[in-house]
Amino acid sequence: MELAHDEAKGILQVSWSDDLSVESDRFLQTVVYLFTTIQQQKVSHLIIDSGLPAGGVLTEEVIQSFIHHIPHTPLKHIAILESPDYLWDNNLLQVISLLITTYRLPIAIELVKDRTAAREWFSRTMQRTSVPKAGKAEN
Repeated sequence: MELAHDEAKGILQVSWSDDLSVESDRFLQTVVYLFTTIQQQKVSHLIIDSGLPAGGVLTEEVIQSFIHHIPHTPLKHIAILESPDYLWDNNLLQVISLLITTYRLPIAIELVKDRTAAREWFSRTMQRTSVPKAGKAEN
């Protein structure tokens, strides 16, 4: 697993090696380490580049790790980079989306084409939430 942190923008990029099976103990360890880093570095924007995982599906242990850790993070946005494996992308997106909905987390998630698209999405959504809406004043 490789991490790249842009502290000034609160963005953490994570990528996994294509030869790491998501069903391995090592993958689970990287997920735990990822959440520790997110909490310690106060990361608000996460870019996930899963590559093309070497087989398997998200295990119960990995999902439990997400359940245990994600509610306690400062995350506001998660961008998942498209991989050559649509089913993997969709599986990861659905699992995280379900956790966000179930725990009513203030996290937005999006499947994007590349890192540039992820940063643009972060920028757009941050502008929408930080700029007061123009409109009529209520009496």
